[in-house]
Amino acid sequence: MNRNEFLKELEKRLLYIPTEDRQDALEYYDEYIKDMGLGEEEDVIAKLGTPKDVARNIIDDCTQKHIEQTKENKTFKGKATVIWLSLLGILSLPLSLPLGIAILALAIAFVITVLAICFALFVSSLACTISGVVIFVFSFFVPGIGQKVLTLGAGLALAGLGLLLGLLIITIVRSVLNRIFRRNRIAKEEMINE
Repeated sequence: MNRNEFLKELEKRLLYIPTEDRQDALEYYDEYIKDMGLGEEEDVIAKLGTPKDVARNIIDDCTQKHIEQTKENKTFKGKATVIWLSLLGILSLPLSLPLGIAILALAIAFVITVLAICFALFVSSLACTISGVVIFVFSFFVPGIGQKVLTLGAGLALAGLGLLLGLLIITIVRSVLNRIFRRNRIAKEEMINE
């Protein structure tokens, strides 16, 4: 999401806070993004988070600011603003909390499914290898030269297929894990360099 899209989405999410606070927040984040040196088309979410999260923080800050002003001024308008902002925060919770839980559950289910598939493929390759070895050994006890050659070949082919499948699965899992850990390592290095 580039800078303009981010600011438009942020403005939509801040529609119900006071105009002055909304304008201040939008100007602040516009200047902040410019100061970060991001280009027009660079991804802003990677540096700041989603507009939803940023808007939630702004609403929290705005609510806190108006609570403090209300304590100092003790005006009805200030109290109404605080009540309105608190109500917005409370009303967004029933929508965002189940959505967050659902997204987390889907992510966990996806990871479990991928791990189960990898495990099933690995067990299948192990079963093929063991079956091939058993058939290979069994081929010595089969009567007739033709049957011996056939079972010997089948045993070797099945064992080779199992080993090949196992090596393929191990290579894929290892490359995926290396890629994940490399991204984490790069992200940590970038955080340290900043």
